[in-house]
Amino acid sequence: MKIKRYIAMGLMELVFLCSVACQPPTQESSQIDNTAASQVHDKIYLYDENNVPYDEDDDCHAFCFMTPYLAPHPTGGAVLVFPGGGYGHLSNSTKNVEGYGKGVDNEGDQKEASSIVEWYNQAGISVFVVNYRTTAVDSAVNYKHILSDAARAMRLVRGNADKYYVDENKIAVQGYSAGGHLASMLLTKNSWEIDDQSYIPDEYDRIDVTPNAGVLCYAVISMDSDLTHINTRKNFTGGDESLYDYFSAEKNVSAQTAPCFLWCHERDATCKSGNTYAMASALDLVGVYNECYVYDDNGATEHGIGVAQEYEEAKAWPSLAMQFLKKQGF
Repeated sequence: MKIKRYIAMGLMELVFLCSVACQPPTQESSQIDNTAASQVHDKIYLYDENNVPYDEDDDCHAFCFMTPYLAPHPTGGAVLVFPGGGYGHLSNSTKNVEGYGKGVDNEGDQKEASSIVEWYNQAGISVFVVNYRTTAVDSAVNYKHILSDAARAMRLVRGNADKYYVDENKIAVQGYSAGGHLASMLLTKNSWEIDDQSYIPDEYDRIDVTPNAGVLCYAVISMDSDLTHINTRKNFTGGDESLYDYFSAEKNVSAQTAPCFLWCHERDATCKSGNTYAMASALDLVGVYNECYVYDDNGATEHGIGVAQEYEEAKAWPSLAMQFLKKQGF
């Protein structure tokens, strides 16, 4: 079967044939009834209280959590979702938190979070929306804090796979904008370890954080000046130029990188579509299966559009992403 890359330009569609792959067998519907648990969205805190890495003041526990959206009839697949916000805030956070303001406490009810749930849950795929630290929590937050939170989220889901009716080998990461960069870091820097001597590791810290698939939505991929989103790079690296190549996902893919689904708008005014092209090309070069969709939508330039149901071309992406995950056996 030919794998197609679609570059959607208005009403015209250019199709590029990228690689050849076999279609996995169709997965049967799950007979498990997890309806009761699927209606519970209580926060899952990432760390024990007063044992959050890189947290000198012991005041970050409340901002490190996941919101679960378990599939009523799970097939074992799961997706960790990282909202965007340039690492300066969380794009979905609208609640005013005393002492911090908005942008720090995303409860997973906005366009770059639980809006994707209806597509994935109907396919038996569970969703965990991750609340990770940004500079809105503390101006000193950087890649160490952020990667620790992302890795911990993966470890908790994988370590509690039986509890959530998740297959530990069917866990994907999905991110929007800066959250897409974070997802790409787990895809390419999956050996991340906490080096905070004040942090006390537990049994979860021994669990592999390698994702089994990636969904990158108008993602910041590169730290290169001609592609990156400047504030995202600054907040993540602290402006340390020596880190730019290390944290540019397109420069760190390998043949072991998990299959990826990528999409963006061609003329996105905030995050250049070149990021998506660069990641897809890097995956192609090492032979990693990927599907890439770049939409025009009559010249739309809006950023942060989430499930994009207001856009004629891009609104297809949630269904396409769901189909991609099913091809990977989710």
